[in-house]
Amino acid sequence: MSIRRTEIQKLKTGQYIMVDEEPCIIKATERSKSGKHGHAKVRVVCVGMFDNNKRSLTIPSGHMVEVPEIIKGNAQINFIEDLSINIMDLESYESFDVDWPQDENLKNKLKEVQADPNKISSAQVEYWQLANKTLISRVFSN
Repeated sequence: MSIRRTEIQKLKTGQYIMVDEEPCIIKATERSKSGKHGHAKVRVVCVGMFDNNKRSLTIPSGHMVEVPEIIKGNAQINFIEDLSINIMDLESYESFDVDWPQDENLKNKLKEVQADPNKISSAQVEYWQLANKTLISRVFSN
């Protein structure tokens, strides 16, 4: 699992952060001023990449947080099952199972490919590996 550490105040909307061992995308950040005896705080609102749960945390601005490294790749679809999708990386030829994506547009595209066996041979996906999990981010045909 490739994770790096960075200061919370350097993170911006659209970047990624690890919260409760779950990779999340940051939706909003808000910084409060320091008080008479306290430190400045950063409030982060984020959404889980795999479970779509909304999370909110408040951390002093100097603290370090974990940020997942994202490995992106292209893969060919081997077969589509009801619970998972088997894909093969186009560079390393490694095959692995991926859960169905949360996004409705991606689900619909994959169901179209599943319905027509001729489309499976030409369909490819872009996948992301983060925190030892794999996520389909895009479906396209060549």
